[in-house]
Amino acid sequence: MNISDLSRRISDSRTLQLNAQAGKLKEEGQPVIHLGGGEPQSPMPPAAQKASLEKVQSGKVKYTPVGGTKAMKKAVLSYTERQYGKTFKPENVLVSGGAKQALYNFLMAAVNPGDEVIFPAPYWVSYPDMVRLVGGKPVIVRPQPGQFEPRLQDIEAAVTDKTRAIILNSPNNPSGEVYSEALIAEAARFCEKKGIYLVMDDIYHQLVFDGMKAPACYGFTKTDSFIVVINGISKLYGMTGFRIGWAVGNPELVAVMNRLQGQTTSCPSDLSQTAAAAALDGPQDCVGELRAALQDTRNALAAELAKCSRIKLRMPKGTFYSLPDFSACGMSSNELCAFLLEKALVVTVPGSEFGMEGHLRLSYCGPKADVVEGARRICWALDPAAPKTIKLGTKEVTRSWL
Repeated sequence: MNISDLSRRISDSRTLQLNAQAGKLKEEGQPVIHLGGGEPQSPMPPAAQKASLEKVQSGKVKYTPVGGTKAMKKAVLSYTERQYGKTFKPENVLVSGGAKQALYNFLMAAVNPGDEVIFPAPYWVSYPDMVRLVGGKPVIVRPQPGQFEPRLQDIEAAVTDKTRAIILNSPNNPSGEVYSEALIAEAARFCEKKGIYLVMDDIYHQLVFDGMKAPACYGFTKTDSFIVVINGISKLYGMTGFRIGWAVGNPELVAVMNRLQGQTTSCPSDLSQTAAAAALDGPQDCVGELRAALQDTRNALAAELAKCSRIKLRMPKGTFYSLPDFSACGMSSNELCAFLLEKALVVTVPGSEFGMEGHLRLSYCGPKADVVEGARRICWALDPAAPKTIKLGTKEVTRSWL
């Protein structure tokens, strides 16, 4: 069978592999704790449930315009005005089958083979391969030791005449870091000066804790035509299965992205857009409730991890991810990930997938009791001072490796 050279260079999603592995263990009856996922447990908003049910009952779920329905675009525009204080027109919006497709559409529209796209580590696991899929070259900017926010001077140093875009994901997956307004403002001014795109992956924009707000990317430059904001409904409204995201950018770029989408996936789902628009336009109490629940679970996770001296946690400011430093344990992140799954039945994600060797990503969007139990098991497996015997489900296990 002939397989393209490009496809051979693209790796499987490690997070999806781990999801499958955890699912298999659970089917076998193993008491697995899954701290590797990125799916909030909150139900979809009642307004979205009602709208989608009415849509199905109408019997009319059809093709939509390539770039989104009028109602969905209107909902995105209202959301953008509320959250960013910025007014746009329908031609500035492209609705896609998830935020990931919106970002990929941008890369297809803006990047030629050999062009470079810069993003800081830690980065979302799909960025490097998505850039490679369009023939581009991913350029990674490393943070200073113990930090997760990049320095603008390091980003600037990575720019060449082949640079087409800088991607910033804040609040950040996998670290939970929220980039400062100073960094975002400096990055915007730099991109305007250099004539390159600033792509803001804002999928976690409202999931920020301790009374903070994620800085908006607008208002720092003379024009915003080079800024592209990517967002979606998956994380904020617990609607991962509906696969609706969007991009907001200048009309010329959006028109190209629209054309590319029309030749690939035709249009986003009519049913999903109906539900998504209702979520965006409906009561927003669910967002505050999710934020409060995540902050409470984050605090519980941090308190449990603090019991192990070999784990260093930089407190997440947002999202539902943490990226503790496990380098004191003396294993690579892949080795440690496999070790914890085998010994403690805890699923984590190796930091190497995010450009941060020595770290593991621990998600805390699941039930609080599971998150605390997962952290307790991790400490038991790694800390000589922890009790030697622990219960994994109904079975007592004694540690023999420390």
